[in-house]
Amino acid sequence: MRAVAAESSEPKLVDLEVTYRPKGCIVFVGNTKYDGWTAMVLDKKNDGTLLDGEGNPLPEGQPPVYLQYEVFNDTEFNQIDFGEFVGESEDEGIKHVEHDEVMREIHESGRFRASIHSTFMAPRRHRPNVKIVLSSAPSGTGTDGFGTRIVNVNSFTPHLQQVLVDEMTQLVSGFMEGRYSIKNLSGDDFVFVELSDALVDCTPNEEGKESRFDCLDEYVPDTFLEDLAKRLIATYEVDVAIVDGKQGGLMLRRVDPQTRE
Repeated sequence: MRAVAAESSEPKLVDLEVTYRPKGCIVFVGNTKYDGWTAMVLDKKNDGTLLDGEGNPLPEGQPPVYLQYEVFNDTEFNQIDFGEFVGESEDEGIKHVEHDEVMREIHESGRFRASIHSTFMAPRRHRPNVKIVLSSAPSGTGTDGFGTRIVNVNSFTPHLQQVLVDEMTQLVSGFMEGRYSIKNLSGDDFVFVELSDALVDCTPNEEGKESRFDCLDEYVPDTFLEDLAKRLIATYEVDVAIVDGKQGGLMLRRVDPQTRE
C-alpha cells in the first residue's frame, strides 16, 4: 500500500506493508512461536520441567504442549483507508538448495577458505529490552506488555549477590551477541552501555514506596565491573572501559583482530 504521510507541513509518500498470517502459517518473533497471529508458548515450569497444559508434569513420550494466547484483537481492516494499492506478493518460505549448487557457488566466488572459525554475524531482528527486577515474587522470566523481557529475582534468594552477578553477566553477553537490548548511547566507533539502568529494585513497593533505579552498585561486589570487563575482553574482540558513578556502565569499542598488538 502507498499512502501520504504529513511531516511538518510537507506531505510525503510512505509504503505500508500489511501481512496476512492465516492459521497454519508458523513464524517466530524472537523465541516465541506464532501459529497465524496466535502466540504458542511452551508449557513448562521455571526450572524447565515440561507440563501437560494442566499444571502436571508431561508424561514421558508425549509431545510438548503449547499454551495459546491471542496477542491482538480482531480488526476490520476494510474500514481503513490505506491509500493506493501497489501490489502483493507471497512469502516463498525457507529456500532449499542442493549441496552441489552451494559448492559450485563457493568455487565460482574465487575467494573462499575452509575453517572452523567465522566472522559472519547477522543482527537479530528481535532484540528485547531486558530488565532484571528484584522483588519478593518468585524468581522467573516473563514478558511485559511492551515486549520487555523481565527477569525477576526473589529478594530472599540464597547467595543473592552471586545470582545478580550471573544474571547481569548473561545480559551483557546477550547484548554483545545481538540477543538483548540495554539502554545505551553510541557514537561512530563506541557504545556506552548503561548497566545501572538494567536493574530495578521493586522491594519498596510492598511498603507503598516507588521502585528504586540506578542501584546496581548496592547489590554487586565492588569488583563486578572490573571482572566483567576482563571477561568481555577475554571473550570478544572489544576494548572495554568502565564508566563510574550511579549511572555507570561500560564503554565498548570493537577491535580489529588484525591490528591488535
